[in-house]
Amino acid sequence: MAAVARDHEPPAVLATVAVLLAPLSLWMGIIVPAADMTRHVLLESVFGIVCVLCGLRAVRLAGRRRAVRVWAWIGLVLGALGLVMMTWQLLAFATDGGFPPPFWSPYARR
Repeated sequence: MAAVARDHEPPAVLATVAVLLAPLSLWMGIIVPAADMTRHVLLESVFGIVCVLCGLRAVRLAGRRRAVRVWAWIGLVLGALGLVMMTWQLLAFATDGGFPPPFWSPYARR
């Protein structure tokens, strides 16, 4: 009988991708411009989702490699934080002030 095939995907690469995309996701979540908001939100969503998925996959594959797990969690948390910040701003824009504007963005206060 054949042995079960293992994943040959290096977890350090996924953790690196998550850490490299995390600052982009965080920065794009902080500021949502009024002009061309659709493109900005689309890019933030792509960067944030890829960052979170790469971080989750790296954590799953890391095993006992502590450095890989730490980098993966850093990327995962920062990417998720960027997504949450963008969602908060979108809710403030969509409800036209019904949802409280975020404290970090001067652009959300109209």
